[in-house]
Amino acid sequence: MKWYDVFSNFYDSSLEKLYFESRKRAVELLDLNDGHTVLDVACGTGANFKHIKASGKKITLYGCDFSNGMLKKGESLIVKNNWDNISLFQADARDLSPSTIEKYTRQSLRFDRIICVLGLSVIPDWEKVLNNLISLLKENGKIVVVDVYAEKRNFNTWLVEKIAKADLDRKIWQTLSNKTYYFHQEYLPVKENKVGGKLFVAVGTKN
Repeated sequence: MKWYDVFSNFYDSSLEKLYFESRKRAVELLDLNDGHTVLDVACGTGANFKHIKASGKKITLYGCDFSNGMLKKGESLIVKNNWDNISLFQADARDLSPSTIEKYTRQSLRFDRIICVLGLSVIPDWEKVLNNLISLLKENGKIVVVDVYAEKRNFNTWLVEKIAKADLDRKIWQTLSNKTYYFHQEYLPVKENKVGGKLFVAVGTKN
């Protein structure tokens, strides 16, 4: 993931305008309430934070990422905006479990909400990671995933996979639908040639 340490230097300037509305929609589907504890997995530079803060809800937010470079950008964003109740930690999503969360946060936590934007197409062993994330939810907690699936592969698919070190063949929403209830999935209005496939958001509730 050293590439993402480098990528962090131009990630926001090159991509965030493209994904801004999609992140906003993902946070809407989180259905946040006061008192919620939220985990942002593969939080990167903190691009979801502004949308979560804009909800106006009094929540506690934890962000984790494997890339130290990305986390440094996220921490700078937190300091710049003087945001409170946001804590970041470096972790491999494949290792996330109740015990590792306690190690990183020094608390025994289950989360009311988990969000992962453009992470599961990049992280190895993504099905294991998805299982890990669901195990970290409280009963009736919600998980929201935004990612890309290439129904028809083309040059743009290849290009995005090379730049993002991603696999756009993963049918992530199908696995999520089998592991949660009150499942909902929708495609987001971003041109396929911009992201290499269909951008989708999926949300499920832990049963």
